[in-house]
Amino acid sequence: MEPANILVVEDEPIVAKDIQLSLRRLGYRVPATATSGEEAIRKTKESHPDLILMDIVLKGKMDGVETVQQIRKQYDVPVIYLTAYADDHTLERAKVTSPAGYMLKPYQPNELRTTIELALHRAHHDRHMNENLKWLATTVRCIGEGIMTTDRDGRITYMNPAAEDMVGWKQPDAKGVSLATLIGFGPEGSLQGTENPATIAMAEVHIVQMTGSVLPSKSDARRSIVGSVAPVLDDIGMVIGSVLVFRKHQQTLQYGHHEIPVGDGRENEGRLGAPQGIINLCAWCKRVPDKFGEWYDLETFVTERSALQFNGGLCPECMGRCFPESGGHL
Repeated sequence: MEPANILVVEDEPIVAKDIQLSLRRLGYRVPATATSGEEAIRKTKESHPDLILMDIVLKGKMDGVETVQQIRKQYDVPVIYLTAYADDHTLERAKVTSPAGYMLKPYQPNELRTTIELALHRAHHDRHMNENLKWLATTVRCIGEGIMTTDRDGRITYMNPAAEDMVGWKQPDAKGVSLATLIGFGPEGSLQGTENPATIAMAEVHIVQMTGSVLPSKSDARRSIVGSVAPVLDDIGMVIGSVLVFRKHQQTLQYGHHEIPVGDGRENEGRLGAPQGIINLCAWCKRVPDKFGEWYDLETFVTERSALQFNGGLCPECMGRCFPESGGHL
């Protein structure tokens, strides 16, 4: 493994040189030192250090804390403060920058090495976690299912774009709003009759299937959704919120004076492809193939892919053929 590059920021040249020699004896590389905040920012840009040892008291316009604040705006590099000051005011200012360590002068070389190694390990771990979170965040934004998270009081903390489209709310507006207001469980003017699955999931600490839930809309149309809700637990097993994953289940088709619920086809896209265009219908047996070449009778094909049902009646023409004495009527 390559030795870590460390930038030393110290306004006393003799002290800076002593720190540099100590670090080299410990096996680290110290390609540069800086005596002011401005120089530290410039050297960080030039040398891309793995870690910065920063004295809090510096000569010039910026002290160590202000320098770190400026560096953090551009570079993700861990910082360890080296200082002779341990007063509460200095410590509170330093804490704002989330340092990887805080050491008081004079220090022992072994203590410095331990602090540096822990800081480097933590920085590596944090970068790896941040990369994973970026991949996860991108995936969540791109998938077609709606995803929402809530706190343990059932209030929205996050919505992905698919959830925004289905629910009709943007995340900034929905954040902090009760889940019941968006999905239709709520007691105040929302749809009744369905128990909130997020409340159940968090209370009973298990995954709950979400069926019969309804998305209200400004046009007063009601769309059913299906999905699941899982509780979110912290490191000690305490419930801190929930995650909902859902999709639209049915749409409303106007047929005469009746509304017939039909599937929107998304739950079967994997089998059928996009439900549009031309369907191959056998002119002889009237069967229909899916995209894998498996053939179904038309009734099975339709009923398995929607909420439509066939009642098995006869049309007047067939009625007349089957029961000629009825004249087409029974």
